[in-house]
Amino acid sequence: MFKEHRNEDFGSGHQYYYCGIGGDFLGVHHNSWSDYCSQAIGRNSKVGKWPPHIMGKGKDKNLGSPKRSVDSPKSPKMRGSGDASSSSSSSPAYRREQLLRSSPLPPITVTPYPLSTSTEMAMAMSSEAQALQERVKVLSDVVHELQRSRDENIPHMNAINQLSDKIVSEEKLAVSNRNKLKGMYEKCSVDTEREVTLMKKALNTVYQIRNIRHDLRIQAKNSGNKETIRRGALMKMLLNCAQTLPLWIGSSGEKPPPLCGAVPPEQNYVAKVNDMVACLVRGSEGEDNWILAEVVNYNAATNKYEVDDIDEEQKERHTLSRRRVYPLPLMRANPELNPEALYSKGSIVMALYPQTTCFYKAVINRLPTLATEEYEVLFEDPTYADGFSPPLMVAQRYVIQIKEGGKKK
Repeated sequence: MFKEHRNEDFGSGHQYYYCGIGGDFLGVHHNSWSDYCSQAIGRNSKVGKWPPHIMGKGKDKNLGSPKRSVDSPKSPKMRGSGDASSSSSSSPAYRREQLLRSSPLPPITVTPYPLSTSTEMAMAMSSEAQALQERVKVLSDVVHELQRSRDENIPHMNAINQLSDKIVSEEKLAVSNRNKLKGMYEKCSVDTEREVTLMKKALNTVYQIRNIRHDLRIQAKNSGNKETIRRGALMKMLLNCAQTLPLWIGSSGEKPPPLCGAVPPEQNYVAKVNDMVACLVRGSEGEDNWILAEVVNYNAATNKYEVDDIDEEQKERHTLSRRRVYPLPLMRANPELNPEALYSKGSIVMALYPQTTCFYKAVINRLPTLATEEYEVLFEDPTYADGFSPPLMVAQRYVIQIKEGGKKK
């Protein structure tokens, strides 16, 4: 559903964006808020299936009432006076799930996001800075509208719960109640679809803001301004880039696209300029290493990439064939909705070793259970007795299919 999104800014210093609505600051990179919307959309994409006792079955004399099981009591008198275990809730035909609101909408606040001095200069001189402020204002308006929509929908959900509880307790579904409940579900379904639309709009706005910020950085870089990034700042930026990677949202039954989580790229895929990739390069001592790099150019005639080492201390440019370049995931997979888009436990992969810019061979030890969680991996390391490092956490962004040629950690 989401198209490819380019990388985050890399730089130093801090930059804030002021919304100017009600004195609120907006954090356009608030990961928990983005994931909240994304996962909510994923859950709500399955809206539309009616409970069977509402739709009814042909000309059944009970007009759609749930069928009683053999062990279900036929009247309150048959349940006994003191046996709580045989109450109406024990009948499978009347069991149901409460319609519950998920956690409250996380507030949007400014997330300090480092920018280099050159990027800030480009912002001051670029008309895109104004476009950035306009996008932030749109985001604020959408989020406020989303909250109003949520508040308006809560009474409808409560009404459904109350009527359903009454039907369950009475073990009787009258025609009037069935029609009333069906109407309530239809209303609630429409309200939910409206929330989904607003969430999608908010998420798209967040990614537009990210792309504008990235374009500003590229403008500064192309103008000749060289960005200097401290090692600690670079590691923080890589982590932030992984945490804010778009979470894929699909319709019910839709398969995750290429480069979503563990889904490999298409065979003829070519990474775009400024995309982050894993590259197999020859080191100063003749050894081959998989490093994290940024695409500078791709020559279709020679099928070769030009890439820059992401490590500022190296400042090297490499010309490599396509087989030595592997794209990183462009979207995260949601373990709750698309576990098939994750590597299975025991899979051998290439993973970015924490606090470095190099990929090494590793084994998946534990899968993430939430979209905000990371893989737990064991890196091959001969310095340990069992040949593996202690468990380390690596984000989906930096786990790729195994590629031979790199040295072991």
